Amino acid sequence: MRLLNENNLATRGLSSSLITNMTSDSSNKKKKTFVWVYKDTTRASNDSLATSDRQEQNKRAPMMRTEMIRRQKYELPNRSIGQLVSEQNEQKIGPAFERHQNIRVIVRGGVQNDGDQYLISSFDEINLSEKIAENLRSIRFLWPFAVQRRVIPLILKTNEDLLCLSSTGSGKTGAFLIPIIARLEQFSRSGDRAAAKRRSPKAIIVAHTKELVQQIGKTARIVAKGTGVGVVVMMGSMRYQNVEAQITREGCDVLVSTPGRLRDYIENRVDLDCLQFLVIDEADKFFSDTEFVRVFNVLKEAMDQCGENKSKPCRTLMFSATLDSEEIVEQFLRANFYHVEAGVNQSVSHVQQIVISATVSNNEKAKKLQQILMLNGGTVQNCTKTVIFLNECRRCDRIAIMLAYYGYRAISINGHRTLEQRSNALAQFNAGEYDVLVGTDIIARGMNIPNLTRVILYELPPVHRYEQYVHRIGRVGRMGNVGEAFVFFNPEDSNDLQMAVFLRDQLRLADQQQPKWLDEMVDDQLDWKHYALEIGKVQNALS
Repeated sequence: MRLLNENNLATRGLSSSLITNMTSDSSNKKKKTFVWVYKDTTRASNDSLATSDRQEQNKRAPMMRTEMIRRQKYELPNRSIGQLVSEQNEQKIGPAFERHQNIRVIVRGGVQNDGDQYLISSFDEINLSEKIAENLRSIRFLWPFAVQRRVIPLILKTNEDLLCLSSTGSGKTGAFLIPIIARLEQFSRSGDRAAAKRRSPKAIIVAHTKELVQQIGKTARIVAKGTGVGVVVMMGSMRYQNVEAQITREGCDVLVSTPGRLRDYIENRVDLDCLQFLVIDEADKFFSDTEFVRVFNVLKEAMDQCGENKSKPCRTLMFSATLDSEEIVEQFLRANFYHVEAGVNQSVSHVQQIVISATVSNNEKAKKLQQILMLNGGTVQNCTKTVIFLNECRRCDRIAIMLAYYGYRAISINGHRTLEQRSNALAQFNAGEYDVLVGTDIIARGMNIPNLTRVILYELPPVHRYEQYVHRIGRVGRMGNVGEAFVFFNPEDSNDLQMAVFLRDQLRLADQQQPKWLDEMVDDQLDWKHYALEIGKVQNALS
């Protein structure tokens, strides 16, 4: 198998290109042509273009065109609620759904440690309006998930902050959107909304990627349809004028935003006089980011100033699937916050995890990758819908180029793409125009990809971001569907060796079979660590 090293295609300024096509010439001489599309400009490169002048031109032109595209602002697709509902309903309910509903949920905290008394078994128990109930039925939210049974009444019936730690795909987004929109609808019906400032959001939801912001915004629009609750989505690369116009036209009851753009709006355009809820989705990701902590502190300071004249303080609600220590977030929550926990820091058991030992030498990983894509009767032109995870943008492009070269319908998505390119790639993959999506962790957290049954971790996440393993695996197995996760382990890679103990622990927690070679490797590591510890004790005693 050739990896196209002779042209070094993926490193010649093409990290922001969008692979859209691969053709072979009519003479059937195995001559391949690649086409990269930048907005309305197409450039073809093939093996015959080998002169130094043309190579230099190829290096400059794509980057110049990409820079021009990056200056262009992004506009959200103008989709109707009906289209959003149709997209939401593409996800089928799987055979493990009932089992997933019965996970054990633990509630702690509160002023009187009374969290256990807040429990519902159906949406009827919280007196949702007929409009919200109808909206939920339209997207098949017929009964609350296990986590929602606890979180929804806690948000509706108490005034405390909340920390919810729950496994991927457990319904955390619905757990905060449903009660918040229900509360704001009551606020709207009471007539207080008319007196309130239209530019002051009642709820702010912060997510760390633009893809996740768009997804939450879509769900919020569906749930809020016909309630009088206005939903605004805000993120980098969007025109300020468009967001301003929407806020003026519809109001800004629920604001869904990335942290960078939110900080700008707080400082210049939006006041927080009416803010009731601040939601931090994927909280552990944020509080490992010093820039977000600064944004959060600005936000909390503004909230505290605005809250001096309120009878009820603004509540902070945090959600995550992976969190090492509560101490990370406790400093940002008020005392006596409620803590809800279910299946944290582990992948779901109905996703089969298959660990494969493979090195990069002799293209072993690339060969095994194609073998996996051919499983279950797959063909080059029509393989099972698959997401492949890597750690770096350029390597994503290389793998996508390689797969497209061999005829797979593959496309990449990463931080080097413009927002429009990323949104289009995800939409085309969801629509079935591509079979393989090669991405970084920008699509690892919280993203709901309908009917995805297979992910491939071509690279394990860096050891300092080990929790990303759980999030990557969590793209499959949603709504009780079964799935497969193929995990490449490189025994020659120092990062993978450091991940070995964590990997075996994850397999055990999810009741998965551990390869014998992995058990032996981990046992050897633990024996060596014990030996080193004993040697250290002896040396300390002698000194």
